[in-house]
Amino acid sequence: MLVAKSSQHETRHLIDQLRAVGLDKYIELPQIAVMGDTSSGKSSVLSALSGITFPSSGNLTTRCPTQLILTQSKKFSGTVRLLRFDPAVESLPPTPIHSIDEVTTYIESITQQLVDEGQSISDDAIEIKLHGPDFPDLTLTDLPGLVRSVGDHEDKAMISRVDKLVHRYLVQDRTVILAVVPANVDMHNTAIIQAAEEADPDGVRTISIITKPDLIDQGAEDAVVDLLLNRTKYRRLGYHVVKCRGQKALNNNESIQQGRDNESLFFDSHAVWSTVDKSLCGTGRLAEKLTRLLMDTVCKALPKVVAEIDVQLAACKDKLVILGEPMSTPAVRRATFMKNVRLVLDRLEGGVSGNYNDTLFEDTEYNNRLRARLRTAESEFQAAIEELSVVHASTVDTSTREVVVGDFVEVSIDVEWEVDQVTDVDGPTIVKTTKLSPSEWLHSSKWRFLPELDLSDLKHLMTSNRGDELPIFLSYSTFANVVRQRYVSKWRSPMLQLFETYQTLLRKFATRVIHSTKCKPRLELHLKQVAYTILEHLSNVAMVELDKIMETESRPYTLNQQLSQVLMRLRTQPLIDGLDALSRNNDANTVQAGAVKALLQSHAGIGKNTNEDQQAKELHLAIVAYMTVASKRFVDEIPMLLNTKYIRPFLSAMFNETSETADGVLDRVLMDNMADVERYQTLANQLKSLEAAKTLINAH
Repeated sequence: MLVAKSSQHETRHLIDQLRAVGLDKYIELPQIAVMGDTSSGKSSVLSALSGITFPSSGNLTTRCPTQLILTQSKKFSGTVRLLRFDPAVESLPPTPIHSIDEVTTYIESITQQLVDEGQSISDDAIEIKLHGPDFPDLTLTDLPGLVRSVGDHEDKAMISRVDKLVHRYLVQDRTVILAVVPANVDMHNTAIIQAAEEADPDGVRTISIITKPDLIDQGAEDAVVDLLLNRTKYRRLGYHVVKCRGQKALNNNESIQQGRDNESLFFDSHAVWSTVDKSLCGTGRLAEKLTRLLMDTVCKALPKVVAEIDVQLAACKDKLVILGEPMSTPAVRRATFMKNVRLVLDRLEGGVSGNYNDTLFEDTEYNNRLRARLRTAESEFQAAIEELSVVHASTVDTSTREVVVGDFVEVSIDVEWEVDQVTDVDGPTIVKTTKLSPSEWLHSSKWRFLPELDLSDLKHLMTSNRGDELPIFLSYSTFANVVRQRYVSKWRSPMLQLFETYQTLLRKFATRVIHSTKCKPRLELHLKQVAYTILEHLSNVAMVELDKIMETESRPYTLNQQLSQVLMRLRTQPLIDGLDALSRNNDANTVQAGAVKALLQSHAGIGKNTNEDQQAKELHLAIVAYMTVASKRFVDEIPMLLNTKYIRPFLSAMFNETSETADGVLDRVLMDNMADVERYQTLANQLKSLEAAKTLINAH
């Protein structure tokens, strides 16, 4: 352990050094704080312990905390200084003193300085360091006495200020409360005892010092003795009684040493006090007791203090990183601005290109992988376009058609339909066939006529739009109308849905990227406004381009060779499928000629198709072929346009807009407000104190 490696003397001084660098403002340090009501004899106790004559002029002698650091050494030396509570106000260096008598003058001078500054009660502290052969190894903090009333010309606010100051020490768990109470009053009703009991109800860190035992009425000593012996009100640290110089002795210029001698004589000769345990009486024994108590408190608290320093150091550094450096000059503001802009642009590029190496893309709360999310939306868009591009056509109703011998039909064999010729008929729905059912009658559920497309709607459309073209030629205008009205016009909805998804995902992603920089709120707001303005403009540009594509697609056009290939496949595939079916039903090298003839006639519509039927069939096949080619083009075209006209231009525009940001804008968005300046200074002071403390501990 840290304490075990060092002497107790050095450890106690380490705490004093930590207090000197202001660590006590952020972390509770072990200490003994002397408290009491006014006129409780508190100053006399301190004088007896230290040998210092504290000022006694005025109704309120102590106006601020006084840190009394006493060290036993061979030669006398000392310093006095005023430690400012506000870290922003620099404390003056210590002033050397050459005799103990000078201390009183310096205390009076510093106290007057505080009064001149308008501080009737101050959080600043007087630090007195004394080394000499007559001093105990002891550090005490003397606090102003609790006030119940003030004079006519004194500030009434002093009462609450003293209460607040004393309370700040009372509530610290590492502060031992040295409660000074006179023996000639009802001690349990004194302000300090009541305050101590409230802050330390179990009495584990309170030691009561009873003063003025010589003023107790004769015969009333037993009650005070019972209290001293811890019988009346138990306290773990107990009680101690001292007799210091009274006002009469002070008026007679009695020296501190004479006061100590008179105290010893009093406790040795008094009828009651001479019978009390000597370890509970006198300032000499009190100094020994407090020295042990302070060391015990320091040794127990120091490891926790060290741990708290580490915790606060890390937290303070994190807060300063979040707050950022002060924006004191245009150069600093621009450097900070560009640093944040570069981070934003890098993360935007990562999301757009699918390079997910940044920690931003490891966020479990939000999916920041923009390109992956856009690809998902594009796949949904592709599925929607493909579904809307399917050319549906019903088949001709053959329920009333009569079957005759010689017809070719499809017969259900093992869940598959295969072509065969009718050889016999028994009514309108019962047949026999050549190969598949030569001896068994097939009911209607087992056979069907060869399917024929019902293209009556297309024939009607061609009739209503007929021009000079012959029936053997397709009408481009009819073809274009069907493509535009029945298919391409329906592409607009999924296209707009994809565009809306692009807009939503990119805006939210940009928002999270900007927020992830943890930049100042006004800078974050500015960058968001820049991004949103760019996105709004690009949305309008992209929408115009999308409308152009829709307008272009409304006029069927392609040079893609796949159109003729798909069309030829659509024309021949039914014939190929029929021939495959015929070959499956016969020997490998034998196919019934009549079946082939019937299949060819059925496929070509010979003998039963009119000009309109054939033209409608060709139109249907042309539409299917074109939609196959055009839909594939469209599902590539839209995402490519959105990337080139919306996504990529956003990155370029963000770079251009931020690079050209004027100094005036940076002044507005990065100039520190007073709250930020004060917060930064507070954290910087805290960090300075914590780092100084860490250095002292490492050197200990």
